[in-house]
Amino acid sequence: MQTVARPLSDLLGGLAHFHGAGRFRHVVFADALRRARAADFNPIAARHAAEPRASTDCPDDDAFLMWLLERCGLDGASYRLETLRRRLPSCLRALRVRSVFEARRLLHDKPELLGTALSGTIIGVTSFFRDVAVFASVRDDILPALAATTARPPLRVWSAGCSDGAELYSVAMLLAERGSLDDSLLLGTDCRADAIRQARAAEFDALALRDLEPRLRVRYFRCAGARWQLQDRLRRAVHWRVGNVLAVPEPGLWDLILCRNVAIYLKEDAVTALWARIETSLRPGGILVLGKAERPHGTSGLSLMKPCIYRRRAL
Repeated sequence: MQTVARPLSDLLGGLAHFHGAGRFRHVVFADALRRARAADFNPIAARHAAEPRASTDCPDDDAFLMWLLERCGLDGASYRLETLRRRLPSCLRALRVRSVFEARRLLHDKPELLGTALSGTIIGVTSFFRDVAVFASVRDDILPALAATTARPPLRVWSAGCSDGAELYSVAMLLAERGSLDDSLLLGTDCRADAIRQARAAEFDALALRDLEPRLRVRYFRCAGARWQLQDRLRRAVHWRVGNVLAVPEPGLWDLILCRNVAIYLKEDAVTALWARIETSLRPGGILVLGKAERPHGTSGLSLMKPCIYRRRAL
């Protein structure tokens, strides 16, 4: 008699029918095994099954984002969820989970990872002297003009949404080159505690230094393995604080405010409120530096000087 090999799926199907009263349970079991076998013998399916990914059900993703923002002390209603939704895969990778459901369960059990999740969702991309033309204007025009019009030291500089601090440290270098660093007050704030820790550490990879002049790298950095450590003098000159620019403005009037690529995450109403708060935080004649895609719409006292650079009207 000839023996014919039967596929595993047929055998499992027969096993399910054989067990009578337990038929439904075994059918489910057989179906699960078929899917597992398909992944085992299909390299593409297996790879996709292992990759972290956001749910395709947007309401669930949005509910997770709102929950994450609020657990981190932020007003979820102020943020553009369609922008943050595109960052979810990065958030899931940072947490080493595959879905927003797993992420929420993990963060509920380990709230110390909330900062990691937030940093993965709100990615602060920055580097030293990012947008070279903008910083050339700050060096050649803005800082000399502010030094001439400031009644007395210190020159007050605030970086709102400072990320890892590279842009504020860039300003610190320009002030050091002018010999006025010691007569200046520099503050960086960010809603992400992880970003503030990185800014305080002042260690950067080579990519962050790509727009840095070689002479400045030699003067203000030392190589530390695969990283670059900023000079202690500049580190000590800059202050850092976890702070939400949408909730509480930093006290006092500022001569120079950098608020770059913060508005891209915010809804229109929140952006309008942000520009109003920033405007009133500038002293008359003070300077605001924004990202390339940002415009301070709705303000009455800010006028464009150069691309990305605005001045508050003097009283």
